[in-house]
Amino acid sequence: MLPDIFTCWHDTEFRIIAGFRTKHTALTKRDVLTAATFSAGELENLIELTERMKEMRSGQVLAGRTVALLFFDRSLRTRVSFECATVQLGGHCLNLFAENELYGLEPEDRVVMDGSAEEHVKDAARTLSRYVDALGVRALDRSRSWEVDRQERLLHAYAKYATVPVINLESTLEHPCQAIADIVTIKQNLIDLKGRKLTLAWTDHPDPKGLGPCHSLLHVATMLGMDVTLAHPLGFELDEETVGQARTNAADSGGGLRIVNDLESGLDGAEVLYARAWGSTKYWSDPEREAMVKRSLHSWRIDEAAMARTANALFMHPLPVRRNVVATDSVLDGPRSVIYDQAENRLHVQKALLTHLLG
Repeated sequence: MLPDIFTCWHDTEFRIIAGFRTKHTALTKRDVLTAATFSAGELENLIELTERMKEMRSGQVLAGRTVALLFFDRSLRTRVSFECATVQLGGHCLNLFAENELYGLEPEDRVVMDGSAEEHVKDAARTLSRYVDALGVRALDRSRSWEVDRQERLLHAYAKYATVPVINLESTLEHPCQAIADIVTIKQNLIDLKGRKLTLAWTDHPDPKGLGPCHSLLHVATMLGMDVTLAHPLGFELDEETVGQARTNAADSGGGLRIVNDLESGLDGAEVLYARAWGSTKYWSDPEREAMVKRSLHSWRIDEAAMARTANALFMHPLPVRRNVVATDSVLDGPRSVIYDQAENRLHVQKALLTHLLG
């Protein structure tokens, strides 16, 4: 049973916030860069805290605190949910947009900055840490190399040099806040998570979408004991290291992970169907080749016939969604769709997360 959400006890070494026990000294901080930041027990506590915060009026946990959100890519739900969460907890939120408001940044150390970058991340992160109490960073790298982009150099440079908590608002490899909101939505509908059947299905899309939401959900679901089916065409495999960690999670939690390369067998028996387009790591350096391969994959779309193959599954998608490309209107607006519950739960997860980090 969690203690009162807004009650803190202090001793010489630890601070306890809403059931989380985390080391707290002037020289330590906790970043949330991946879903692996949390253990299974911490995830369960965070889910419970989210559910409680959804039911009760917010207090002034962040009174006098400021959160800065740095967007190097577009955002709707992440931006608005974090801003509303901060304000509802009594804090102040700053939104900064790289294209119009930030200098070009250099994330690498010991370089001669005679190119386009005007400022080093070290200087930006250390300066911002003097002004604000937490930093959120959204940066989806897309160069010509998956191995380079998966290192997420900008995000990790901010985490390295900031002296306040850094939260991943979506990156090339992960979207932890989205995944926690997704798992909260699943739990609210299925009650128990262990052994429940989740299908994460690739869907067609004209653009090479990011892999972050899929990677984070795969990690969280297998950590909490769900039986996960990953359905995608050949050539659209998820990150090899991430899938390997998910297999380990499933073995440790008593869950499961299987991979299929046809949509129909992936749908059979699913209790939750999570549709999401994602780009190909195989063709990461060749988007023209990826586009050619996808010309034969238009059947990877969720319609009523696809839903009929499931076990009356919940339909989920993180949004934004290309209607009648990724999924049909009848599915998106149907009785088993919980896409707006997912979006709402982003707000409550952000409040729980900010309470955990700053309360």
